[in-house]
Amino acid sequence: MSFFKLLRIVVLLLILVAVAANHFLGKARLSEWDHTIWVTIYPIPADGKPDTRRYVERLDIAAFDEIGDFFSREARRYGLDLPKAAHFQLAPVPSHPPPALPAGDNVAMVAWWSLRMRWYAWRRGREDGLLNADIQVFMLYRTAEGNPGLDRSVGVQKGRYTVVNAYASPRKASRNRLVLAHEMLHVLGATDKYVPGSGQPIAPDGLANPRANPLYPQSHAEIMAGAIALTPDDARMPAGLARSVVGRKTAGEIGWVD
Repeated sequence: MSFFKLLRIVVLLLILVAVAANHFLGKARLSEWDHTIWVTIYPIPADGKPDTRRYVERLDIAAFDEIGDFFSREARRYGLDLPKAAHFQLAPVPSHPPPALPAGDNVAMVAWWSLRMRWYAWRRGREDGLLNADIQVFMLYRTAEGNPGLDRSVGVQKGRYTVVNAYASPRKASRNRLVLAHEMLHVLGATDKYVPGSGQPIAPDGLANPRANPLYPQSHAEIMAGAIALTPDDARMPAGLARSVVGRKTAGEIGWVD
């Protein structure tokens, strides 16, 4: 092995160690909840339509404060005083979108996507000109005309980033913030609490009020279940965060309760 090849390997290993250490320290900071979480939003027009780009260019970062208010409100129910749980900052529109999520669950393809995504997120963080974020959010906006379905969104704890598919519509803004809050909680350590495929909340942890009598219908959604359970086999998505709560199991996963 040549000296230069060995040197490249050593440098790459040092970079990987530094990145891993940074993610570990970042995760520890987030789990303590002793400082405001800084979140950078990267708005991305993902369907090439002029109306979508105009929507993205007119985004008001103050609209995302509802998510921080939701975290503060729910933390108070568990005895935590988080007056400013999250602060959002808006990055310039990236020159190109993040790597597309693999369609299936092939382990090798997901691992390759994860590596590419980490590189993409790191580059954006170096280029956005903003203060370092605890969580990076890549919002992929598409038209809401015709009510098209959206691809799945993801929140990656180890990378401290989310990829959120969203609608470019003021009427869907509350729905977008609901999905983003859900994915941010994944980054913070929360797990899903619904049945894959059907989306039905799983009792009791996926219910906003598992002690209600009668148990159904529920009036609110547990945020990591993402839907209001009307019956054991039927549920509907809430209009927004006002009809959502952080359940006790989720609160434990993110460090609010033991």
